[in-house]
Amino acid sequence: MSTRRGLSGGACVVALAVGFGVGPTTAQPEAPKQRPAATPWGVSSSASAFRDHAKWFPRVAEAGVTSVRLFPEWNGFESTTGKWTWTNGDSLVKSAADNKMEITAILMGSPPGAKASHAFPMDNLAGWSDYVAAVVGRYGKHVRYWEVWNEGNGGFNDGKHTTTDYAKLAVATYAAVKKAAPTARVGLSVASYDAPYLYQAVLAMAKAGKPNSFDYLCVHPYEIADGLAEPDGEVPFLWMSRLLRDALKVSAPERADAEIWITEVGHRIEKRNHHVVTESDAAKALAKIYTMAIAQGIARTQWFEARDPVGEDQGFGLLSRDGTARPSYKTLKTLTTLLGPTPAYHGWLALGKGGRGYGFVFQGKAGPVLAAWMPAGLKDATLTFPTDVETTDSVTGAVTRFTAGQPLELTDTPRLITGLPAAVVKEAKANAGKNFPWGGDYSAAKTVSCQPGSPDVNSGIAQVHRGNPSVKFADGTTGILVEGDISHPVSFYVHPSFAKLLTKEYYVRATVRRVAAGNVGMNLLYEVADSQGRSPYANTGKWGGTTKDDGWQTISWHVTDACFSKMWGNDFTLRPEQSVPFVIGKVEVSIEPFK
Repeated sequence: MSTRRGLSGGACVVALAVGFGVGPTTAQPEAPKQRPAATPWGVSSSASAFRDHAKWFPRVAEAGVTSVRLFPEWNGFESTTGKWTWTNGDSLVKSAADNKMEITAILMGSPPGAKASHAFPMDNLAGWSDYVAAVVGRYGKHVRYWEVWNEGNGGFNDGKHTTTDYAKLAVATYAAVKKAAPTARVGLSVASYDAPYLYQAVLAMAKAGKPNSFDYLCVHPYEIADGLAEPDGEVPFLWMSRLLRDALKVSAPERADAEIWITEVGHRIEKRNHHVVTESDAAKALAKIYTMAIAQGIARTQWFEARDPVGEDQGFGLLSRDGTARPSYKTLKTLTTLLGPTPAYHGWLALGKGGRGYGFVFQGKAGPVLAAWMPAGLKDATLTFPTDVETTDSVTGAVTRFTAGQPLELTDTPRLITGLPAAVVKEAKANAGKNFPWGGDYSAAKTVSCQPGSPDVNSGIAQVHRGNPSVKFADGTTGILVEGDISHPVSFYVHPSFAKLLTKEYYVRATVRRVAAGNVGMNLLYEVADSQGRSPYANTGKWGGTTKDDGWQTISWHVTDACFSKMWGNDFTLRPEQSVPFVIGKVEVSIEPFK
């Protein structure tokens, strides 16, 4: 998982001097003359950044941001029952309006007088509903979008509540919001890309007789976004919206077209152990994340975070703690400048040799724009155009002109290309309704596989965090060397065209070979269909071992409660236990028994 601090509005209550009003009917802040446009360009902020939001709001607005995810918690408004504190909320919506931005709010927190915690108020839903009605009644003219809790499936679930509990909370919230502001929108929210949790919560609503008690869905796909630093890590990211919509068609058909938002995502700048993320790396990730989000129909993306706060983790901000603009800030401004406030997606292009390169065409501010790059670690200089084009480096902002027929080198740093010939735009539009091509299409396959250490032989499975040494035996066969201890697992993801969100039954097989005497074996950890807010991975409980034979052998598992959604960036892990080192030569996943 990404190392980052989850968002909470709790610190807002100490940021400013407070003033008490009796009930929610005291003088309300003036409604904005015009609501900001609904654009994909947003930011999310930690609670600690509230104290100086008036300083950084203008900065992010200059970069083209139109929405900010930030809001005080329940006991920040009502610290004593019936005594309402509006100072912080009022200052927040005023600052947003002054900068032509919109607040997207999180409804969460402890009841008045209770010990501060992040536990769902299941024993006080009436009080919760009163709180929701009060804040929505006051700010409904300023705030249109209201999320039910923040990451209740993860670090903000002190009460260890289940998806059924979250559904009850969401149903109560939806009723209170709609009564106070009928046109307001209510969103369900999860940490990471926990699509199974959302699916189970939506089913629980229907089971309770309150189906469709939401308007949009929010995900925080930090771990999937971290995969962009690896070859073709784009594949899981590009299929997030499709998988969620397929699940909605089953769990809530009337909401199958509900908007999907990314209300937190980021790329922390850090250097620890052998893991290094530079400021340029974060900027490259930002360019890919926003463009791929728009390409798959995600309505809004809110980068975490706007500015590094005092007292919390550093390295996520578009602005450093002292206000210095990082490359990611400049990249966001370049995107909003060229693509405009509301870019329309035209379609995709598979670029370069073998179509390995990623290309997405948008209708930008002054004409069509192609966002283009190669997978991590690859370069390609075969791309040419029949007309002159202009490219902008998404990280440095450098502009280069290429004449007709001049080769343009693509790397893993996205380029924004303008002056596109009409035929290129036409080709992209023809692809718009087709599945994304990268990594293949396995929607009709029964079995997928990969040969670790030989990426060109992958057929629907990809290894995550590649780095194991390759081994070639005397007979010409190959594989990767795996250490025999539990701290050296090997993880994989299955192509989303094969691993549907609602498929629960899989057969998994590993082909292994010993390189030393002693026990050889491992366990299978796999992503489950209903984590109830706990770890999304389960152990089969079956230790798979081999004989003393030194040839290739297979170890198989059968699971019936899986959900390969890639919440933490992978679908399953082969974890060595009580084993000597060995070699993995092939990994297979099937929806029917192996013969």
